[in-house]
Amino acid sequence: MAYLNSPPFEESDFPVFTAIRQQFGFLPNFYPAQVARPDLVDAEIKLMESILFHESALSRKQIEYIFLTCSAANLSTYCVTAHCEIVRLLGIQGPEPEQIAIDHVHSRISLADKALLNFCAKLNLQRSRIDGSDVDALRTFGFNDQQILEAIVTVGFAQFANTVAFGLGTVPDFRNAKVEGALGYKHGSKAESADGRIPAVTS
Repeated sequence: MAYLNSPPFEESDFPVFTAIRQQFGFLPNFYPAQVARPDLVDAEIKLMESILFHESALSRKQIEYIFLTCSAANLSTYCVTAHCEIVRLLGIQGPEPEQIAIDHVHSRISLADKALLNFCAKLNLQRSRIDGSDVDALRTFGFNDQQILEAIVTVGFAQFANTVAFGLGTVPDFRNAKVEGALGYKHGSKAESADGRIPAVTS
């Protein structure tokens, strides 16, 4: 399911995997692909919990939208398909998550959230062009400094997750034709099974 050969493992040896299943409803391929370094898995999950699961100034919807927008811009089919599914599993109300990922500008979301995603999209791909005026613009939409900080960190986390997923060659946990078509994902990589089906993660 990935480019690297991970050692055999028992899911019971990774209690954090149980917590992920409880939160997401599934265990993303992203984590079992890294079991050769359990300490890295633990550190990444702690960071993820701090950003996604703890009480925050931004809503969970806003954080997921930032992750989707940045991951799509980075052409990370793995992360986009996973978080589209997570948005549905969480019952987050709003436009289809694929719409947010592919074209948030024309999505039916508030002007404030569009401004937030525009800022994050710029930080994601044009980070050297960010200046104080971009932050001030967010403040005019009512975002406070804690919310802006969380947005910045979420962009960084998305970039980290996208890069690791690309390097590992993790196969998407779910098939999503709309995302695959928009991001140019092609099946038939060595990480997939011979018949082209994406294998499920088993303990």
